[in-house]
Amino acid sequence: MALNLIKVLFLFKACTTGGIGLLINSFEPYLPVALLKVFKYGKFASTAQDRFLEKLEVPKRWFKHFYVLAGPLSTLTLVIFVNRYFMNQPLPNFVVNTLEFCLNKPIPFNAENVLLGLIIFMIHCWKRFYETHFISIFSDTYMNFSIYLVGLSHYVGTIISIIGETHNISNNKSIQLDWSRLTVIDYMFASIFLLASYVQLRTNKILASLRKDKNGKVVTKKHKIPHGGLFEFISAPLQLTEMILYICLLVILRGASTYCYIAFWVIVNQLECAYMSHKWSIETFKDYPKNRYTVIPYIY
Repeated sequence: MALNLIKVLFLFKACTTGGIGLLINSFEPYLPVALLKVFKYGKFASTAQDRFLEKLEVPKRWFKHFYVLAGPLSTLTLVIFVNRYFMNQPLPNFVVNTLEFCLNKPIPFNAENVLLGLIIFMIHCWKRFYETHFISIFSDTYMNFSIYLVGLSHYVGTIISIIGETHNISNNKSIQLDWSRLTVIDYMFASIFLLASYVQLRTNKILASLRKDKNGKVVTKKHKIPHGGLFEFISAPLQLTEMILYICLLVILRGASTYCYIAFWVIVNQLECAYMSHKWSIETFKDYPKNRYTVIPYIY
């Protein structure tokens, strides 16, 4: 039986993250140091010593690389899409081979929805490039190299899953797009996507301001209690907005079988990150606001 490698990869990532996350949340004191060193990173990284694993760590600021990859790749993918559906030009052979290798033979999906999804995802990738390069002030923390690879594979897999199931993407048939296939729901969730991305930008500006003085000069890399925006309600607004982004894409790409696995992985990962962030904040700051929820206002 032929496999859809993207489905397999992201289902594996979701199950692994969810399973290990539950173990850490419930039995952290009893778990091997190696597991904690690999899984936990950034502000809630394990302080245990492991010389071998520490050699496999990279700075967390390498998060920037994800968007050095995702920005140009999403743009190139959009160019390929426009060339295929507006110029009626066949895809390059290496693109066809890559899609077939990763997705096998997926169920075809409306090109109009894919185009909308590609456009807003590209905007988001470049916005994240801007955030990580010109707004975020990364602390001097580290992450395991495997986390770095997971991040890179996420954006490659997401872009492949979005474009790879488009109707007639891999053949040479002439195509006439029908924009009436896009509904009010599609435009509404595209708008929510862009709004969530903007809120994410504002949230990162709040976090960056905690490490600057009134003149905008970086004076510390220590963690402080953030206030303003969604921080007045929850501990993890970045994780909430990230989940909203991928849920919006899920609605726009409804019917696409592979992208569901991407969204599932993102939700599992962000919920775990939100839980660890909330727990860390409560344990670290004695005066942390007790009325803040973890990631969903007034619910969780």
